[in-house]
Amino acid sequence: MIASPPYPEGPARPDERVLRYPRRCLVLLGGLPGAGKSTLLGRLYGLSGAESTTVRTADGVRVVDSLQARNRLTPYLAAVPYPSWRWITHLLHYLRVLVALRCGGPVIAHETGTRRLVRLLFALYCRLVGAELHVLLIDAAPDEARRGQFARGRRVSAHSFRRHLRRWRALRDAVVRDPRSATPAARSLVLLDRSAAARLERIEFTRGESPRPGGTHGSYRAVAA
Repeated sequence: MIASPPYPEGPARPDERVLRYPRRCLVLLGGLPGAGKSTLLGRLYGLSGAESTTVRTADGVRVVDSLQARNRLTPYLAAVPYPSWRWITHLLHYLRVLVALRCGGPVIAHETGTRRLVRLLFALYCRLVGAELHVLLIDAAPDEARRGQFARGRRVSAHSFRRHLRRWRALRDAVVRDPRSATPAARSLVLLDRSAAARLERIEFTRGESPRPGGTHGSYRAVAA
C-alpha cells in the first residue's frame, strides 16, 4: 500500500495487513453501494448476511451492518416496495449505531460515508459519549460497485446510485487533496482501494490512548494498492 501524501505514522507500509484503533471508538466503514463494505465485514467478523441484530464479537467489538436493520424489518414490510421504507431502515441502523456506542467498547458500522451531515452527527455523539470517530473508506470504480450490487442481490436504483456517486467523488477528491480537512470531525481517515481492502487481514482495537506501531490513531492518509 502507498500513502499519499506521506505522514509519519499509520498503515502505509507495503506489508501492512492490519489496522489498529483505540478501544473506545466508532469506525465508520464507508464507500459506494457495492464497494465491498458488507463483504469486508463478513470476511473479518464472520457475518453471513442473515443477521437481524447487532453482532458482538468475542472480544467485545460491536459490528453494525445496515443489512441487519433491513433483515429485521423485512418480515413486517415485505409486501411494501423497499424504496418506500428505506428511510426506516436507515433510521433503525443509525439508532443501533448510537446504542452500540452507549454500550461502550469499539463499534464498526457500515455506512456509505458520503453524507457529511451523518458524519458530523456521529462525531458529535462520539464526543458526548467520550469515543473517537475514525473513518475507513473503500474506493471502488462505479462499474465495480454496480457489479458488487448485482453479486449481493442488493441493487440501488440508477437515480440513487448517481446521487451516491456524485457525493462519493466529491468526498474522494477532497480526501486525496487534503484528508484532514475532508473529514475534520474524524480522528483518522484511511482510504483503501478494493485490492487493498481484500488484503486486509484484521482490524484490532487496542486498549489505552496509543495503539501499537502501525495504528491509525491521529493519522490521516489516503492509501492505495
